[in-house]
Amino acid sequence: MDEKVKRVLKELNPFWTGPFKLEYKERETYARIMKLVKEPQIISLCGLRRVGKTTILKKIMQDLLTDNPPDSILYFSFDDFQALELLDVIDAFGEIHGKEPKFLFFDEIQKLPNWAEKVKLLYDTGKYKIFISGSESPFLRKGSRESLAGRIYEFEVKGLSFSEYLGFAGKAEMAKKPQLHSTALKKAFEEYALTAGFPEMIGKEDRATVRQYIRNAVVEKIVFMDMAKIYPIDDPARLISILDILIDNPGMIVDIASLSQELGIHRHTLAKYFEYLEMAHLVVKLYNFSRNRGTSEKRLKKFYPAFLSSALSEGGEDWMGKVAETMCVVCTGARFFWRDKYKDEVDMVLQKGSEIVPVEIKYRNKPRQNRGLGKFCKRYHCKEAIVVTKDARKIGGEPANAVWMPAYEFLLLFTGGKPV
Repeated sequence: MDEKVKRVLKELNPFWTGPFKLEYKERETYARIMKLVKEPQIISLCGLRRVGKTTILKKIMQDLLTDNPPDSILYFSFDDFQALELLDVIDAFGEIHGKEPKFLFFDEIQKLPNWAEKVKLLYDTGKYKIFISGSESPFLRKGSRESLAGRIYEFEVKGLSFSEYLGFAGKAEMAKKPQLHSTALKKAFEEYALTAGFPEMIGKEDRATVRQYIRNAVVEKIVFMDMAKIYPIDDPARLISILDILIDNPGMIVDIASLSQELGIHRHTLAKYFEYLEMAHLVVKLYNFSRNRGTSEKRLKKFYPAFLSSALSEGGEDWMGKVAETMCVVCTGARFFWRDKYKDEVDMVLQKGSEIVPVEIKYRNKPRQNRGLGKFCKRYHCKEAIVVTKDARKIGGEPANAVWMPAYEFLLLFTGGKPV
């Protein structure tokens, strides 16, 4: 067995020989994962780079060590070891410990060719509880979806929600009484907008530092190092140019035919590029709402970057409005917007229990009325509509059932593990 693999295993699993040291702050996804730890299915964490997937994996490992010996757990990252096989890693563990592991943690699994089939074979032995993480969704790939059907629970780890940010920044108490702490929460929201939800950017005030981090540590690393190795991409720089368009125009309604002519990219290739960006969690897609799902998927589609920092532009209040809208879309997990043939529209359509709730984001001191919100409420008999503002709070207006609230309050009410 390659001595290098054994050496790396020892480095990646320091708890085999000493105490487990982990700096962890509460994440909302973690509580949902822990409810399924004792189930036999594979647990998958997917999401954008640098959002905290590995930290959550290590927190699960730390908790398992309460009732299990250190030599029952194997953690390995394939970030720099794409040529290794899963069985090579398990065999190296066996040579070190003289036994097989009980819990397998495989990080950056998407780097391993045909990883889904290889993980399936391990799962089917019934010997292991398996945890995997990666920067692409296993269910967006046809082959992975078929081979892992019934064998896997997938959790998407997003950037920090606003409530998570407050916890990381030591300000969680303010969330309990948002109207009492409205001034402080508004300031915290602006600080949160600078981070784009990346934990490592908390406390950073230099906008150039944030811009460079997002460009180098996130976007370019995903496109040039991750995606270029996984997908058939002739020119990875084209993907970045497409992403830049969406960063400058979040909520853009994309017409593949016209955009392909504008960019000089074949229509089929451009459609694939958007698919790859979605798989890599770099963009979020919203469908035009219809009660008929099939109709929704055939209609107009909006795209947002999966992150947006106020540092990415010097556009003042207008740019901050785009950042706030993107945060609301990403943090709520919204899947729909609405637009009719007269181009009246609603930014987001959420589900609150059995109710449909339209949401319009107007990050201004004096938001203008929106005719689309009233039309949508009338068509779909909505009991409630929400206007997200910068400061304003009120009930009524157009439509009469509208609730107006600041963006920071909306994010505390409609994200943070709460049902939407």
